[in-house]
Amino acid sequence: MSADVQRSRSFLREAAVLTVANFAIKIIGVLYKIPLTNILGNSIGIFNAAYSIYAMLFMLSTSGLPVAVSRMVAASNELGRGHEVKRLSFLATAIFGVVGFVFALLLIIFAPAVAAGTGHTESAAAMRAIAPSLFFVCVCASVRGYFQGLRDMYPTAISQFIEAFFKLTVGLGACIFAAKQGASAAVQAACAISGVSVGTFFGMVFILVCRRVSKKTVPNMTDKRCRSDKKLVRAMLLVALPVTLTAAALYFSQFLDTLIIVNALTGYGESAETAQRLYSAYTGLSVPIYDLLPSTLVFPIATSILPAVSGALAANDRRRAKRLTVQAIRLSGIIAIPCGVLLFVAGRRCITLLYGASRWLEPVAMKNGGEAIPLDAASVSLSLLGFAVFFISIVSTCNSLLNARKRAHLPFIAVLAGVAVLVITEASLLHTPVGIYAAPISSVACYAVCMVLDIYFLRRCCGIKLHFLTMFRRPLLCGGVSAASTFIVYRIAVAISGNAVGRVASFFILLVTGVTLVISYCGTILLFRGIRESEVRLLPKGNFIADKLIKRGWLAQERSKQA
Repeated sequence: MSADVQRSRSFLREAAVLTVANFAIKIIGVLYKIPLTNILGNSIGIFNAAYSIYAMLFMLSTSGLPVAVSRMVAASNELGRGHEVKRLSFLATAIFGVVGFVFALLLIIFAPAVAAGTGHTESAAAMRAIAPSLFFVCVCASVRGYFQGLRDMYPTAISQFIEAFFKLTVGLGACIFAAKQGASAAVQAACAISGVSVGTFFGMVFILVCRRVSKKTVPNMTDKRCRSDKKLVRAMLLVALPVTLTAAALYFSQFLDTLIIVNALTGYGESAETAQRLYSAYTGLSVPIYDLLPSTLVFPIATSILPAVSGALAANDRRRAKRLTVQAIRLSGIIAIPCGVLLFVAGRRCITLLYGASRWLEPVAMKNGGEAIPLDAASVSLSLLGFAVFFISIVSTCNSLLNARKRAHLPFIAVLAGVAVLVITEASLLHTPVGIYAAPISSVACYAVCMVLDIYFLRRCCGIKLHFLTMFRRPLLCGGVSAASTFIVYRIAVAISGNAVGRVASFFILLVTGVTLVISYCGTILLFRGIRESEVRLLPKGNFIADKLIKRGWLAQERSKQA
């Protein structure tokens, strides 16, 4: 097997490790959130208020750090500057450890004032319970960036699993104990959220131990040169700041959703209760499931491709960097298409399986005298968001590729343009009979604009000639064919179940639908030559699969076979 193919397969193996970990973490998250919602009931708002503040500070303190460290470590290691790699790791941990400590301290001190600002004064105790995790995650993020730069994803994956495990066991266990003791809602929420702090602490301990004892990821030491601490910190911040601003812009767009959707619906004439119920159905049911698939299956590609491309560019191997770029974008799209189809066809069953249907079937009155069922609104919204899965998957990969090419400011520009489109579209459509569906439609438009701009930046500023229609013409055609066949099977399964909405019925409907989708998509993508031999060989057991498919005439053999 050629060195190029080995390197390409390496980044996919790294992505596969993160995919498995992310899937397990998402399952644990469901096991945590659903019973927690049932225990806290109407008091879940106290928990959500504290967690939303933590999420904002977490994003501001860590979103750009792993990217900066990963890129710089990969480049320095490729050049053999092992001493510089170790110095980078030390500086990142020290600097961002201080940042995390300051954020944690400020949240502990000002928790009552922040809680009052959220409208949930009882959430102060929960904010203080989760505050220490800001320090832990900052330290963790710096070390994860180090390992990712060395292309070792196992410490990241395992530490994230440890965090999720302790969040579930400690947080949920403490909440149940507090509830049995008759504790107040504020105490119950604080106990539940304390699991996050415990989990991040043990995740930090694990990854620091890995950093200390790991022998498999000893940096390359052929070059003794090392930039000064001042230059290293400056370079690190120049990468981290634009990435953080990009994440902040996306987070701000979610905040604008809260302001625009409810106010626009009430301004259109809907009651405050109706607007809130529809918004809750959209954000509480549709958005979490929409976030689940790309973050689990596609985002790991974006994480693992950054150090691979950074290393290639550092070694001045532009041919390898270009090939990895095209492969990453194509594979992201090929994986994202069936994910989007599943949400489009069977979004309602995804919701009922995870969240149940009973509390979302109660109709709400509309201004036109009719009624709307929150579950129906969430189901249609999720189906519309299925189109956004493809766009956000390409965007996440392109952002990593632009960061690897030292163009971290360009994703920020693309996101700003996308957010502007989101706000304009949402504000315009919400005052029409489109109503709540303006939210998912605006999200689709936002990420479509981001994708177009990212592709343009890669072509114009990085010299990568990406022929988008050529790259995805056949996979999109295969997605359309598989969507049609999957929809037919889905409707038959729903009819056989008697349109039952229970979790058991939804599970079997999704099982039949999912199997049909996989078979039809894989079959059509082979039939229409939507995937290349070289791409199949990148997969686990790819050589075996490719050889069998070529032998049966199901896969076209490339002229320059690399095996």
